[in-house]
Amino acid sequence: MKRLLFGLFAAGVALSMSAFTTFTPKNKLMTFYYVLTTAGFYQRVSFVPDGDNCLGTAANKCYLGYSSDQGQSFSINSIPAAPSIQSATFGLYIP
Repeated sequence: MKRLLFGLFAAGVALSMSAFTTFTPKNKLMTFYYVLTTAGFYQRVSFVPDGDNCLGTAANKCYLGYSSDQGQSFSINSIPAAPSIQSATFGLYIP
């Protein structure tokens, strides 16, 4: 009888403790990519840019990546500071 009561007590405690826990989703790291277009603007894209598509003779990096959204596009004259990722080469992104 003691074992039965102890087992029921242990099960009750376990269930009551799990009832008060909440699931918190883990933050996913996300990168927002911007590619250099012919118009002198970096345009946000929904894919990971391929470095092999960096062509031309532009004076700016082919693509930039940020951990936060920098808007739909921005000018080469107003590049937000400290991109988390950038292409190794200069040039235009031509898919």
